[in-house]
Formats: sequence, structure tokens, C-alpha cells
Amino acid sequence: MHQWIIREDKIYNASTDGRVLDVPYLGVKATENTPILPEDYDGWFPFMRFCYSLGDLGILSGLFEALKKKYPKLKIAVPSVEYVENTINTEVWGYDKNNPALNNIEAVWGNNPYIDKFFKEGEFSSVFTDHDRSYTSLIHDGDMIRSCDEPLVEQILRRLGFTEDDLQTIDSKPKLYFTPDEIARNTKTIQSKVQERDYGCLLFASRLEWAKGRWEKDHLLYEAAEKFKGLPVFYFSEFDIKETKWGEYFPESYNFADMGVSIRDQIYIKRQAKFNISYQAGITDASNGSGSEMHILCPYPTIRENCIRGTHYYYLNGDKKKF
Repeated sequence: MHQWIIREDKIYNASTDGRVLDVPYLGVKATENTPILPEDYDGWFPFMRFCYSLGDLGILSGLFEALKKKYPKLKIAVPSVEYVENTINTEVWGYDKNNPALNNIEAVWGNNPYIDKFFKEGEFSSVFTDHDRSYTSLIHDGDMIRSCDEPLVEQILRRLGFTEDDLQTIDSKPKLYFTPDEIARNTKTIQSKVQERDYGCLLFASRLEWAKGRWEKDHLLYEAAEKFKGLPVFYFSEFDIKETKWGEYFPESYNFADMGVSIRDQIYIKRQAKFNISYQAGITDASNGSGSEMHILCPYPTIRENCIRGTHYYYLNGDKKKF
């Protein structure tokens, strides 16, 4: 199976067979894992994600603070946009210089006090990646083999050197860090609409073409809506919620599309909400981990590695799980 590594700013396949992005790559089981980082490691840790949607970056946004808690002397470097463009700008990876996904690096990892630098080409001979992971179990999902019972961020932390106790006691859920100006601006936006009241956020949209529009079974989320009905909400939707059951649950609603707020500002507002009810989407993943009660409808039959602990997941077959 493919295990992508970076040496001298080039991507290489360290394994022998399989398809791009298969899991478990080199097959490092938790019971057989030898930590990459020694306990007292105090050097540089250059790290690169191979995917750059909001969710891809969001689910790993707690990685850096978690690492600094276990390795306080560690110095963390992540790639600049230019590095990503020059390193994975190929048809295989599906990114190019005009892809707005690269803007997500700043939107999600910007202002992170646990990131010491954004590196460029020529600075590191070897770069750690999100393919460095150790899993507890695997399942067959169609023609793919993957882990299904723990978040990707925990698999990476285990591979680097976290013990099972570390994974339980050191929080690695998504974390974003906002400037005082961002906090003040968005607090003003929130208060201008809902004053000091509790509020929620709704999201009924997807960046994936096959998942756009209204999902036939979003009524599975009505259970969560019942709990919070009547509260004001901010929302983004690919259909008009006012003429649906969602409009009945939440008659006081404010459309992000009409407010002129950036993606990063939307994430801040969503992270401060009492609840989020959403189709599974990257912006929701990036908004997770802040204490907001998250209810997410998944288009897949089982938990995947983009799961986040503490989240209520709903499946199209009617199953529910708080992960």
C-alpha cells in the first residue's frame, strides 16, 4: 500500500503496492508501534498534511497544541502555501495554483501560537506527514482498508509517541486561535443579531458535488432540532430553509450568505454557538472542539477518520453514535 514520504522537498512512495491514499500505509499497529519522537525531543518538527480542505486541516488543528504539551521544547513548522503548491501541484493530488483550498491554511492554521514557523523549500531534508500514523483496528470499506474507531489526529499522535494515557488526557480536538480584533469584530456581529441570548448554527451544504442540495434524510436531525427549537440561528444552506421544517424550528434565522462575513469569521461564530446542527462538512469540523454541542448527519455508513470526539453523529440508515 502507498506510504507517501517527503525527502528533499519531493514526494516518494515508501511502500510497494496499492492505491493512492490507502490506509494503513506501512501498517503500524498500536501494539507494535515504536514512537518516532523520543520523550525529551527538543528539535524541529516539520509537518505536512496531504489534503487541504477546511475539514482536512480542521481535524488536525489540535495536533500542535497537543504536541507542545507532551514535548514542550519541540519546535513546530508547517508548510507555506508556496511549499504546498510546488510540492503537490500534480494531477494525482488534484490541487493546482488556482485552487482556493490552499487559502484554508491561513483560515484554519493562522495565528496558531503553537506553530513556530511556516517553512519553504530547502529548509528541511525530511518532513513528517499525516501518513505517519498508528491504528488500533482496521475494516474493509468497499475496496479500501481503513481505520474506523478513532480520529486521525490520535493515530498520528500515537505514531509520534503518545501513549494511550496521553491520548485520553491531552485534548487533541480541533482548535483555532483568533486575534483580539477578530474576537471583538465577531462578538459585535453576534450581539448585533442575538444580543446576549444563546444561539445555534445550521449548515446544509457540501463542497462535494454528489452531496450538494438537500439530503433526503435530513429529518434524522429533527431530534436535535427539537432540543433547541425557538433559539435564534445563523445558517448557510443550499436550499431555502424558511419554507421547510427547519424554518418552523428556527423562525429567527440569519443567513451567513447575506452577512458578508469571511469563512474564518463564520468559524468563530459557529465555535461560540450553543449548538451546531449540520450535514457533515469541513467548516463544521473546523468549528468543532469548542464546547458547542455538535449534531452531524453523515453521508457514509460508518464512522471515518475525520470523526471528532464528543460529537453526535447520525447516519442515513438511522444509526446514531456519540463518538
